[in-house]
Amino acid sequence: AEAIQLHEHLSRSQAWARAVEMMARVQMPDAGRRAKDYPHQLSGGLRQRVMIAMALSCHPKLLIADEPTTALDVTIQAEILELLRKLREDFALSMLLITHDLGVVAETADRVAVMYAGRIVEEAPVRDIFHNPRHPYTEGLLRSVPRLTEEGLKQRRLETIEGTVPNLLHLPRGCKFAPRCAYVIDECALAEIPLFEVSEEHCARCIRYDRVGHESAKTHPERSRSTQTRAGAGMQ
Repeated sequence: AEAIQLHEHLSRSQAWARAVEMMARVQMPDAGRRAKDYPHQLSGGLRQRVMIAMALSCHPKLLIADEPTTALDVTIQAEILELLRKLREDFALSMLLITHDLGVVAETADRVAVMYAGRIVEEAPVRDIFHNPRHPYTEGLLRSVPRLTEEGLKQRRLETIEGTVPNLLHLPRGCKFAPRCAYVIDECALAEIPLFEVSEEHCARCIRYDRVGHESAKTHPERSRSTQTRAGAGMQ
């Protein structure tokens, strides 16, 4: 309640009442009693609800949720995501969700920015990201997601993105993804790559964005093979 007192200029009793109210708003059972508990007395899911209540207690216009489902089991993850969706509507606020979980992105986001080596490499509505990726890194991320299709179930190993993440202190010239890219050409290393407009709501940091997804456009197709294929080749 101290933060509420400081920012909202309320008395101690008023701030405490607001804190209990916010804990109830995030669906904390028996909020009045649990507000007196210490963190070690709460489960991971309840601690996450307390953090959300604290973040919303001063009625911000923007909520930044950094990996809000990390270390939570699947059931609790779903509850937290549903809670965030409800609170976004109830409080009429914007939410910046930071996550590496593409399933969470698909369920929650309206618009997505994909980052690599500290830079946005693609930005688009969530549907375009999943159905029409225009940057090779985005394509690689989606290719590595398990699929419950007949083809996906036959694949014994998940696909990976070739190579390793660059040293941020010594980034390569030009496109930072070029050393790992299946579509790379000489021009990719000449200068910093700007964000190109793919459509009115879609942009990508790739000079070959219009060729992403075309097998014939790959200059290094071995960089986009599945781990199963590479493992099989190594055993022969």
